[in-house]
Amino acid sequence: MTQVTPRGWWHEFLARQRSGLTGHLGAAGYPFRSRGWRQSQIALGKRGGTGWWPFEQYAYWVDGLIRCGLLLDDEGLKAKARRQIDYVLDHPDHDGYLGPAALKDLADHPYASERWPHAVFFRAVMADYDARPDPQTLRRLIGHYLSQTAPHETTRNVCNIEIMAWLYERSGDARMKAMAESAYAAFQVHAQKSGATLRNMLSDDRAGDHGPTYMELFKLGALMYRLTGKRRYINASVNAQRKLERDHVLIDGVPSATEHLRGIYSRAGHETCVITDYLWSLGILLASTKDAQYADAMERVAYNALPGAVTKDFRALQYFSGPNQVVAGAHTNHHPHGTGYAHVSYRPNPATECCPANVHRAMPALIGRAWMQEGADHLIAALYGPSVYDGRMQGHCVRVRQETAYPFDDQVTFHFELEQSLSLRFSFRIPAWCQHARVCVNGKPVKRPWKPGSFHSLKRVFATGDQVTVTLPRTLRVVSGPEEGVGFEYGPLVLAFPVPETRSTEADERSTAKFPSWSIMPTGAWNYGVSFQPGDDVSDVEVVQRAATGYPWDSEHAPLVVRIPARRVPGWTIQRKRKLVHRWGRHRRVVEGDLRFMPPLPTPAQRARALKRVETIELIPYGATCLRVTWFPQLILV
Repeated sequence: MTQVTPRGWWHEFLARQRSGLTGHLGAAGYPFRSRGWRQSQIALGKRGGTGWWPFEQYAYWVDGLIRCGLLLDDEGLKAKARRQIDYVLDHPDHDGYLGPAALKDLADHPYASERWPHAVFFRAVMADYDARPDPQTLRRLIGHYLSQTAPHETTRNVCNIEIMAWLYERSGDARMKAMAESAYAAFQVHAQKSGATLRNMLSDDRAGDHGPTYMELFKLGALMYRLTGKRRYINASVNAQRKLERDHVLIDGVPSATEHLRGIYSRAGHETCVITDYLWSLGILLASTKDAQYADAMERVAYNALPGAVTKDFRALQYFSGPNQVVAGAHTNHHPHGTGYAHVSYRPNPATECCPANVHRAMPALIGRAWMQEGADHLIAALYGPSVYDGRMQGHCVRVRQETAYPFDDQVTFHFELEQSLSLRFSFRIPAWCQHARVCVNGKPVKRPWKPGSFHSLKRVFATGDQVTVTLPRTLRVVSGPEEGVGFEYGPLVLAFPVPETRSTEADERSTAKFPSWSIMPTGAWNYGVSFQPGDDVSDVEVVQRAATGYPWDSEHAPLVVRIPARRVPGWTIQRKRKLVHRWGRHRRVVEGDLRFMPPLPTPAQRARALKRVETIELIPYGATCLRVTWFPQLILV
């Protein structure tokens, strides 16, 4: 991560995080106004008592803080994160345990001796170690695990093998490898009902687990493969990802998981934690396999779902977001979990503390994987976006500037600056969606097949002033969706209709005047259907590429506009209720008010009554919208 410097819109995205919630998460209230990991316990707020929950959320934030701070080289963000990191490392218990006393012994809690929050917090320590390598950090972390104060094979506790594997790679301490193998083997026995055991990942069965948990667990096979070289491990993670794509991944790149994995349907959505956790796990699969499909998948998530789940100033986010959402207020959540609540509204804390904390890690997780290095002579440009790589190869300084407006442009140019000429292997990616890529070195075309969905390499003596230009022509594609719906894609971008909207603020104890809670309601027509079929020739559709005059994720500055013919479907309207009753066992809760919900795609009878008048509507990148329609009902040509 310390070798990557974001530029252009990547830098702007992180800068908005800094001035938004990443730098000021106290605006979201509990537990972010506490002392975090610098105290022995944090009260569970309205839940009562103490426990692991607030420490998990605070750890997410610390990890996002340090990663964002390192990428921006922002001393304020780094200092805020390091107050937590340094305190924990400087205060081990007599037995080596690191962290709050509340997490050391939870004998009176259902999750006794919960250590999942440590995996989250230690990721921040790992990121900071790359900037401040200190053998004492490794010794303290190793000492924590050798303290044997808790097992690590149950639930998400097993994610600590991510830290153990990292420690083994950095220190060579075989005890960390043995502990990771032991914990993962025990997990297979204790968690047989989990879809993320090796047996279940290798099967063809559809997973139905808790979404964030599954996103954290399915990547562990890839980690264990790196640790042991056992093919069964990596095969399990690869197959788990294949099944996610088959059964759950929506058009914006993220698995449908509103708490639990839900499948693919027109009203499906995903928790913001799932956006971040899925990106993180895809990055581990990419590093473990060097397979371009995972880089493609990461860009799809980060260039669509992620900016679509936050306001563009990064001061509010959704708990649940998705491709089709035309209302986002206090009583508009149509998803099965918490129907009628504020889960789809944009707020500093729209429902539960994990998403406001975890969202800060998402874009740093992408940018931190943009460049990879293998050995002394192999540099890989894995992900495309404006950035600079600064590193050492064969003992010499190497700088490569990636100049591009990607994904809003189709050209990526790499400028090389070397301390001296070096024989290097430089790899880059041709995305699976690009069929006619072109590559030039110093202005001269390189004549060879450029297979889509693959990494390709140039091996040559590179010198200062060399340029490699990769051109990735984008085309408009009509893709099949659920319930006889269709969507539109343009290169790595998903397109959506930005629903005309009006915004008002709502009173909320977990917001402030500078970080308000929003109610966003439609003010114009959105119920359009189209007569396109998947795979149609759309070469005559107007695609307008505009100069990037502002932040590209602001709808008014969207660099890409696609104009398509559409017709209104009058019967496709917002669903309204006055009252809902939720029951959890013996508990009963009533939700009352002006409840408004996104409807499913219209029925065949409703489609048959579509207006004959054809209108031209404009689609823009999904990530530039808040209210949107992405899946459109197919209509019969008239």
